[in-house]
Amino acid sequence: MNFTHAQILELTGMTQERLRNWRREMSGLDVRASRGGIVTFEEVVLLAVLSRSMDELGLPVALIASHYEELLITFQENQSIGEPDVVLWLGVDAAVVCHISSPPELEIAAVVRLGPIIERLYAQVHHPGGRQLALSLGATTTP
Repeated sequence: MNFTHAQILELTGMTQERLRNWRREMSGLDVRASRGGIVTFEEVVLLAVLSRSMDELGLPVALIASHYEELLITFQENQSIGEPDVVLWLGVDAAVVCHISSPPELEIAAVVRLGPIIERLYAQVHHPGGRQLALSLGATTTP
């Protein structure tokens, strides 16, 4: 399932200015998150996670931008993303998604719990009478 520009802003809580800035900073996002672009549920989740990380943890956009494409692939391919004990470990040189009990060996800048963010987004797009259909995080959709 794909999301519109307006839905990206609504679901992630991002401002138009932040999304515009991120489109300049993050390779590939400029095309996908444009008004006519295609953004999947996994990318909306990633944008929400990273936006929340910036707001709550004060992470710089440069740290996020340097890991964006690798994280997008991880979010698209990793079926355990929505499990309760799975977290995002953000480091200076890497970003890793794994169980909280198995921290990666890297200098960690932040740890973000993914479950609550994914649950909130899923509830927003899955609620009865909503504009979107039920989604499966692991499913990939082609335009």
